[in-house]
Amino acid sequence: MAIKKQEFYEGAALHLLARNGSIKSIRYDPPLFLVNDEVLLLLKYSTKGRSPWSFTFTTDEQRLLERISEKKIVIGLVCGADGVASFTYHQYKGIATARNAAIHIACYRGHGEHYEVSGPDGKLGYKVAPSNWQKILNAEVEQ
Repeated sequence: MAIKKQEFYEGAALHLLARNGSIKSIRYDPPLFLVNDEVLLLLKYSTKGRSPWSFTFTTDEQRLLERISEKKIVIGLVCGADGVASFTYHQYKGIATARNAAIHIACYRGHGEHYEVSGPDGKLGYKVAPSNWQKILNAEVEQ
């Protein structure tokens, strides 16, 4: 069975978590990963090598996130080989309220800087440290 491009990018993001000992259990229920029986991860990826990166959230994904919004949800944007920009679903809602059409999120990063994430309703009020991804299972995502 061939390995899909999406699996390479998701696997790379999960590997970053696994190699620091954060993952005790993982289950995949498309499109979400349930990690350590408590954190739901929605991973999106862009194959583009450089900033800016673009990510699409389908109407089905938006509805799913709304339906499970009471759970701890972290969104990870895999920015090519650069790294993963991560933030909570609550933070996502601040930049991209649900719509009846696909939503596009952009992620920018200058050399040596943090990620700037923006959506149709604005941008996150802070820049996302690349190291946030490594901390998502141990604590709330930093701001």
